[in-house]
Amino acid sequence: MSSTPINAPISGTPYPTLSGKPGVTTFSNPPFHPNILNIPNNLSQLDNAGAAATGRGFNSGGNLQRGRLLTDPTQNVYNGNSLGNVQYQVNFLYNPSTITESRGVDLNSGVVPSQYRAIGDPTQYATGLNTTVGFSLLFDRTFELWDAAYIDQDAGKYGVRTDVEALYNLVGINYGSPTSAITGGVVSPTGGAQASNVTVQGTMTVAPCHLYFGATNQWSLNYYGFISSFNVTWTHFTFAMVPQRCAVDIQFTVLPTTTSSLVAP
Repeated sequence: MSSTPINAPISGTPYPTLSGKPGVTTFSNPPFHPNILNIPNNLSQLDNAGAAATGRGFNSGGNLQRGRLLTDPTQNVYNGNSLGNVQYQVNFLYNPSTITESRGVDLNSGVVPSQYRAIGDPTQYATGLNTTVGFSLLFDRTFELWDAAYIDQDAGKYGVRTDVEALYNLVGINYGSPTSAITGGVVSPTGGAQASNVTVQGTMTVAPCHLYFGATNQWSLNYYGFISSFNVTWTHFTFAMVPQRCAVDIQFTVLPTTTSSLVAP
C-alpha cells in the first residue's frame, strides 16, 4: 500500500533513510499553493452524483482534474541500485493544452534480441513501441516564494526546481549515494558533509511509468511507457535567481502493456 507522498529529495541534499519502512514510499513534488489551484469552472455546481453520472471529470467541489506521472514500482531499478519499495510521482499544475501522439510501423521489431521479449509472452517485446507522445507542462511557484508560510518549505526555498527535481528522481537522474564526512564526499547546502546518503545526479535511465492526463478520471487519456527525453526552460526568477516558473517539454515512449501495468499501483 502506498503511503502519503512526501517531498522528493533534491540533488545535493540528504537522501531519506527508507530502511524498515513498510509498504511503498512515494516521493512527489510538493503540493501547489491553494491560490493557484482555485480555478473557477462553470460545472462547479455539479454534485458528486451528477459528476459521476456524466463522467465530466470533476471531483468533489468541482475542481479540475490534473494529470500526473507515476512510476511502476515493479520496475524500479535505477543506476544499478534496486529501489524496491520506492515510487516516484510528478503532479501536474496545469494539463497540457496540446498532446501529440505519433505511431508508425517498426520494421526492425523482428530483430530485437530475445532477452527483450516480455516474460510470459514471447510474442511481445519488453521494449519501446514505435509510438511516442509529446506534451508540454508549465510549473509556477510564485505564490510559494511570496507566501511567508512557505519560507521553510522546499517550494518556498527552491521554487519550481522542486518540480523539476521530482522529474529528475522519476527518471533516475537523482539517487542516493553514500558519502563519508572523513573523505569529504558531497557537501550538502543544508548541513555540511554528510555521513549518510546524499542525493546526487547520474545518468538518465529508462523508468517505466504511468502517464495520466486526468488523475482520477477513467475516461481521460493515459499511457504506459517511459520518458525518452525532456527539455526544461526556466522562464522567471526571483531577485536571488530562484526559478519561479518553468516549462518542461516531454517526449514519452509507449511500452507494451502487461498484466501488471494495466492497473496503476
